[in-house]
Amino acid sequence: MRPYPTRSLVLAVVLVSIVVTVVTELRIAGIGSVLLSAVVAYAGFGANIVISALGFRTPERGWWIANVALSILTATFLGAPTLPSALWTAGRVFAARLAA
Repeated sequence: MRPYPTRSLVLAVVLVSIVVTVVTELRIAGIGSVLLSAVVAYAGFGANIVISALGFRTPERGWWIANVALSILTATFLGAPTLPSALWTAGRVFAARLAA
């Protein structure tokens, strides 16, 4: 099996992050349930790990290993299953703090 192109893997991570963020934002707005949000977040985390594992066969292996490690940290401490969704969450919190 030949390795997947890094560009495709990065786009997949971004797509997963967008889906997780949209579902989370809809839950915050009162549309959707906590259960749906949790299922999507866990599925997004799993998809992120699988995508990163596929990236282990690319020349950017170190970046994919870092993505797994940082995703575990952000999922544990922020509840964000991917790095882009963690950045979104951090930016949202920061913007709310500035507005207060």
